[in-house]
Order: sequence, then structure tokens, then C-alpha cells
Amino acid sequence: MSYADFRLETVAETIPNPFRRVVRFVFEWIPIAIVAGLWELASGTAVSSEILPPPSAVFAVSWELLVSGRILPHLQVSLYRIGVGLGLSIVVGVALGVGMARVKPIENFFEVFLALIYPVPKAALVPLAILWLGIGTETAILIVFLACLLPIVLNSYNAARNVDRNLIWSARMMGMPAWKLPIKIVVPATIPSILTGIRQAIPIAFIALVSAELIASNRGVGFEILRHGQIGNYTSMFAVLVVISGTAFVAVRGYEWLERRVVTWT
Repeated sequence: MSYADFRLETVAETIPNPFRRVVRFVFEWIPIAIVAGLWELASGTAVSSEILPPPSAVFAVSWELLVSGRILPHLQVSLYRIGVGLGLSIVVGVALGVGMARVKPIENFFEVFLALIYPVPKAALVPLAILWLGIGTETAILIVFLACLLPIVLNSYNAARNVDRNLIWSARMMGMPAWKLPIKIVVPATIPSILTGIRQAIPIAFIALVSAELIASNRGVGFEILRHGQIGNYTSMFAVLVVISGTAFVAVRGYEWLERRVVTWT
């Protein structure tokens, strides 16, 4: 259940069923409408419209970027980098989290390393990644991978540590070899927490990607944001921000929709 669903659950119960979706939609978008209204009022009054263009102009340019297709090549590059980096973090994070929870030497080996890299802003690693991989896709993928790895590792680790011991004992009593336990018992039992970790990692992936592309890329939405900002085209700069924000929103909501319908047993 998302934060918005939880927040509106009590209110929704007091409203007739046919109108609940409408009321939920209105309440979810009220804060966005308020911010957009204040932004529209501030542009050209409290702040120069050249520096802070009104949302009406920004949304119009965002729509034009999408319809004309000018932003699509950069968006495709960015989504590819997110997909590869996030996919690698899921594979490595689940394996590492489960391994740390079930094998003490693995936990001892990686625990300090993860504790050290956790507080480091991943954007601070971009210059080092440039030295290793150069400017481009590989550096962006590495930063996304590192940024998304920790939430997936932690969720997998905590879930694997709390697996019902009765399941493990029952499997051992039925003759299952010890090496099959993580695959047959532990990982399936941790799927709900793994899915939660992935959901947390999706917005982090977008944040890390834009940070990397602002510094170490000549393509992608982060590069477009920087390019428009450098030439003073702030309306287009904000428009690209709107496009990537909307894409991240759709990605998170789409993932939640799939999670509810495909993995209903969790």
C-alpha cells in the first residue's frame, strides 16, 4: 500500500464506493495543484519569469518535447541506463543480501564495506568512475547500480534473517540438501521484502542517473537539463525536469500496479 493509499484509507471508508476513486484522485493531486498555483503566481512577480518560468509555459514546452520527439532519444538512453543499473543491482543485491543473512563469513566480509559506502553520496563517486570508465553510459550505469544496491541488499538481508525456522527445519527433515535451502526456501520467503526494496530503489535510480548525467554524459535527460541551463533556456530546462519527473512517477506507479496484480499472494 502506498503512502497516499494509507493516508486516504480512513476517509475513503466513509464515502460511497462509486465515488471513492474520484475522491482519492482529487486528494492525491491537491498538493500538486497548490504548488503549481503558487508557482504561477510567483513567476513574474516575486521572481523574474526569465529565471522562474510559469508552469503553464513549462508544461507546454514539456508537451512539445514529447510530441515532437526531441526528448525521446535522450529519454531512451536514460531509461536504458536505469534498466541495466537497476537490473544488476537486483541480481547482485538479492544474492548478497541472502548470502550475508545465511553465511556468516559473507556477512563479516561485506558488512563493514556496506557500512562505509552507505553514507557516501553516489554523485561524489562520479569523478572516480570517469577515471575508470570515461564519460558515457558505463559511468551512469555504475552510479545507478551503486545507488540502488543498498536498499535491495538491506531488504533481502533482513527478510532472509527472519525466515521462519520451521520452514528450514521441515525442508531439512524432508532431505533437502543445505545448498538448496537458499534457492528453494529462503529466496521465495523473502520475495515480499525484495519487491519492497526494488520499489524503494526505482526513484533512487532516477536521482542517481540525473546526478551522473549532469557530470559525466553527453546524452540523456541529465545532459539536456545541464545544456539548457548553461545557455539560459530555463523554460526548456524545467520542461525536461517535468518529463523525467513524470517518467519516474509512471515507473513507480506502474511497478506498484504490477506488484499488486502479478504477485497477489505476497
